[in-house]
Amino acid sequence: MVGVIMKLTKEDLSAIKEKRMRLLLGLWEYFLETGWLNKDEVNISYPVINEIVEHYCTDYTVLKFRYKITDRIERPKIAGLMVALIMRYRPIYLLTQTCKSTEALYANETLAIIYGLSVCLEDSLKEATDILNQHWFNIWFNDFKYLLHQRHYTAESLTFIFKTLIIFFKP
Repeated sequence: MVGVIMKLTKEDLSAIKEKRMRLLLGLWEYFLETGWLNKDEVNISYPVINEIVEHYCTDYTVLKFRYKITDRIERPKIAGLMVALIMRYRPIYLLTQTCKSTEALYANETLAIIYGLSVCLEDSLKEATDILNQHWFNIWFNDFKYLLHQRHYTAESLTFIFKTLIIFFKP
């Protein structure tokens, strides 16, 4: 059992942190470049992003130990854990008292969902954007944003949502 933990070297955890951080910040840049979010209305906290990634690495290590996982952790599980952490820490914050769009109010939910999709698709923002163009996506996305914003959920239930989505739709 201890052997599983010992296989996670500092280099392994460093690579995991870099991968998670790169995708989070890449999505933030994508949202600003595409106008999905307005930089005059919202900003992102880099210390909070770092906290999310650090917390994820702790969860990752515990998960591998608890369930004796010797290979990669399933993509939907990574997505569920990260989405739960993004929603817990809420790294995007409002800069103004009034918003011209409702997207700013749901910025963390949007980040979390698109992040989860990208993780499930091997960290590919391009493949995630392909899903965005599906005829059913807007309904699913809006319902998911509502769930994250208004309801209670667990990392496990989020994992199940992503696993189900990927079973039925993987390009």
